[in-house]
Amino acid sequence: MLFRIIKNSFLKRPKAVLLVFLSIAMGAAVATAFLGIAGEISHKMALELRSYGANILLEPSAAQGGGFLREDDLPKIKTVFWKYNITGFTPYLFGVADISAGGKKERGVISGTWFAKQLEVPGEDSSVQGIKGIAPWWDVQGRWPEDADEAIVGATMAKRLGVVAGKELDATVGGRTRRFHVVGVVTTGGYEEEQLFAPLITVQSLLQRQGKVSRVLVSALTVPMDDFGKKDPASMTKEEYEKWYCTAYVTSVAKNVEEVMAGSRAKPIWQIASAEGSLLKKLNSVMLFLTVLALVSSATAVSTSLMASMSERSPEIALMKAVGADRLQISAIFVGETLIISIAGGVVGYLLGNQLAGIISRTVFNSTIASPLWLFPTAIISAFVVAIAGSVVPLRRALLIEPVRVLKG
Repeated sequence: MLFRIIKNSFLKRPKAVLLVFLSIAMGAAVATAFLGIAGEISHKMALELRSYGANILLEPSAAQGGGFLREDDLPKIKTVFWKYNITGFTPYLFGVADISAGGKKERGVISGTWFAKQLEVPGEDSSVQGIKGIAPWWDVQGRWPEDADEAIVGATMAKRLGVVAGKELDATVGGRTRRFHVVGVVTTGGYEEEQLFAPLITVQSLLQRQGKVSRVLVSALTVPMDDFGKKDPASMTKEEYEKWYCTAYVTSVAKNVEEVMAGSRAKPIWQIASAEGSLLKKLNSVMLFLTVLALVSSATAVSTSLMASMSERSPEIALMKAVGADRLQISAIFVGETLIISIAGGVVGYLLGNQLAGIISRTVFNSTIASPLWLFPTAIISAFVVAIAGSVVPLRRALLIEPVRVLKG
């Protein structure tokens, strides 16, 4: 009997049912899209933010007494627990040299580094590491060095020396002189514009520091820092330390890297790490707020539609009460209708939301988005919550209908 009443109700009021269905489906679609993006946004935004610079600095520990790190240890960085979060790294070896070109001469910093080095790690996939990966914002007028005697010059130094791409310059350290062919002039807006950059192996030879590096910049995907992440590991219990170590905080990833690099000290670059964490938290909050706003708007639309429907169905409800239907039976009819519409709206909303999330992901991040399994039940539950929330006031109004007044007209 209940199902026959619900069926007849749908057939007699197709426009009203369609309106409620569309309201629920649109709410579920928007919620699915926003939640789907929110589930991926931290990872995708972290990848985007990695293009703005490294977030971990690796340098010799105090015990080294101003020493150097070993270049041979660098491949170990890609073997740590969080190795898949390490998106790139590059070493530096600094020295002071007499740099001359075209009759002009000055003392300046020469930096040996990797530009795009093919790194082979036993048991792991090969990868390309270097400045090109962790500092893509560097603007090089010319090209990147490829041979041992090629170099790029910072824009400020190049201007003082009158050097452009295609020219040559000499770098002298301790009576040893090396001639470099300038293949590019780099603009960064920072201190790098005052330096000469050349392949690491060449600068090691010039400085007589074979196999040594001064520092390493590491770029890693991390989660936003919270109060627990900022806690001192030395004060943690064993359980707390395990939780901290197995969470991709910038501090725990830095600890990972420090453990494999002998004589090193790894520390987060807090200006970058803090800004990233704050931005990701705000983005997630915005996505959650928009999701709630979409559901509230959908519930309001459902409530408005049902209120209009209840006004039309007042005689029907009054007649059911007159022939003996109690509050529970009337509630069962309307809740049953709402449940069926919400399930159908949730399924359609999930399908539409997936498509909407894909469009947003391709437009904003230029990539596809993977739909997590939990989104489907979330869409159904969201649709059901919207339907129930929207039907509370109309149902209460229906239960307060007095048969005598309505049937008397």
